[in-house]
Amino acid sequence: MILYGYIKDKYNLPVEQATVELKNSSFETLYATCTDTEGYYKFDIPSGYYPFFFAVKGYKETGLEYWCQDIVLNADLQLDAKIDTLEIYGLHAFSVKGAGNGLMVYFRPMALDKFLQGCQDIAPDKIDISILVDGEKSPLVNINKVYEYGGIHKMTAYLIQIATKKVESWHKLDVEIWDENQNYGAASIFNKL
Repeated sequence: MILYGYIKDKYNLPVEQATVELKNSSFETLYATCTDTEGYYKFDIPSGYYPFFFAVKGYKETGLEYWCQDIVLNADLQLDAKIDTLEIYGLHAFSVKGAGNGLMVYFRPMALDKFLQGCQDIAPDKIDISILVDGEKSPLVNINKVYEYGGIHKMTAYLIQIATKKVESWHKLDVEIWDENQNYGAASIFNKL
């Protein structure tokens, strides 16, 4: 099977020499490559389940990672991504039985500038959020700021309810965020069902 695509920056310009990897559930690298001058990458790999995909350039220096989860590769797949200085980590999407036509989306945002300042909570102070289900923008019904705890330090995360008619039948969910300085981050997840 062929997994391929383009890695670009927030301005849609190609990112050359970005690292692109597929990882197993223990975050061990299964396959790795780098993008060419057009931001293009390609894997020729066996069909199967790939828990984690990520792309990055200049990790913790000039950029943070794009993550995609739960890829079930049973046909050739194009997976494009954009990277910048924000990251969406731990993305999950799930339905709540009896809660109507909607999904709950959970993630923890991270900002490179906060990391470089040595902050314990490296979430951007303020973000704008966009969520797409199978390429269609979904209305945000409710945005809840919540906290994870790493040891003794709290880290800002979000639990968001979105409206969609594809509660069980969605294929791919994409989240994009921007902070007050127009820094950008994105992540995606596939529905394993």
